[in-house]
Amino acid sequence: MDTRRIGVMEHRIKEAEPQPREEYWDLSALKSSPLFHSADVVIDPYFAIEKSNNFTRDINTSTPLKFTYSAFHGIGYHYAKRMFTEFGFPASSFISVAEQQEPNPDFPTIPFPNPEEGRKVLTLSLETAEKNGSTVILANDPDADRIQLAEKQKDGEWRVFTGNEMGALLTWWIWTNWRKANPNVDASKVYILNSAVSSQIVKTIADAEGFKNETTLTGFKWMGNRAEELRKEGNHVILAWEESIGYMPGHTMDKDGVSAAVIFAEIAAFLQTENKSLQDQLYTLYNRYGFHLVRSTYWFVPAPEVTKELFATLRADLKYPTKIGETDVATVRDLTIGYDNSKPGNKPVLPLSTSSEMVTFFLKSGSITTLRASGTEPKIK
Repeated sequence: MDTRRIGVMEHRIKEAEPQPREEYWDLSALKSSPLFHSADVVIDPYFAIEKSNNFTRDINTSTPLKFTYSAFHGIGYHYAKRMFTEFGFPASSFISVAEQQEPNPDFPTIPFPNPEEGRKVLTLSLETAEKNGSTVILANDPDADRIQLAEKQKDGEWRVFTGNEMGALLTWWIWTNWRKANPNVDASKVYILNSAVSSQIVKTIADAEGFKNETTLTGFKWMGNRAEELRKEGNHVILAWEESIGYMPGHTMDKDGVSAAVIFAEIAAFLQTENKSLQDQLYTLYNRYGFHLVRSTYWFVPAPEVTKELFATLRADLKYPTKIGETDVATVRDLTIGYDNSKPGNKPVLPLSTSSEMVTFFLKSGSITTLRASGTEPKIK
């Protein structure tokens, strides 16, 4: 092969996967830098304010349930353990997956450090739970801003909940207990947010219960900013979430897997006193508000150019597909280019997101299909 071509190929590889310079690894002057500050000053206030979502502390203190927790070789362990203590859980109820407890950037015990992958990355969590008689698994991703939930069923099988199922449970719990604590607040001033690609069960519950639901673009930069805007206007944003196991149940303006983990533990402890499981409660919600089915999948893409070409073909000359399978398409919303043929002038209500691909098809059957590019991984979802 021509040496010039080899040089071009090597350059492209370096561009695609740039490596840090050697001097970046020199930490000798780190602590003497005037920019070096400890985050410790915010830790105690964080735990204090998140306890406002501690609704059933008395139940927590005496629960017989055991919770298996994994930090996925990340930073969540010490914070999750403390949050369980702050919420009143006995120390014996918190069981850590020891092999995944401390940070390790090589992630030696898991094939992929993302708990959203489900059972195939929860092997050690399942083993630890079985050894210790635990019936609930809570797994943070390495930076502890997302949470995966699994529960052992009566037949001995484990159910790994989807992000939408977890969102439905959290919506019910936060709304029910917040309302009980704030009975005189106008419900029309209370909001729960979720992303445009998440289950619409939130809207169904909101319509039935009287609070407000707004959808945003995918990502907590959108939900966090919208929550701040609504709060400045005198509203109460009590929860925000999206289907990729991200939840903002407290006061941080971003997803928080630590506070979400302990809230799911509290839900399980409460339901146990009513002889119900998390799955039982999910079915109760479906019976009350209607069954909402969400099927999510993804494809890995070999290069960014493939994603761009696929979406360019999909929207070529604004001639979008008119059928999805055997079902007719009613309307199309393309937030990458700002097109929505259900709105006046074909202008969408949601803001444009020109840096990310997302096209939604609203079908005449009432179903919704969305195709989008992941913002963090080489995937089309």
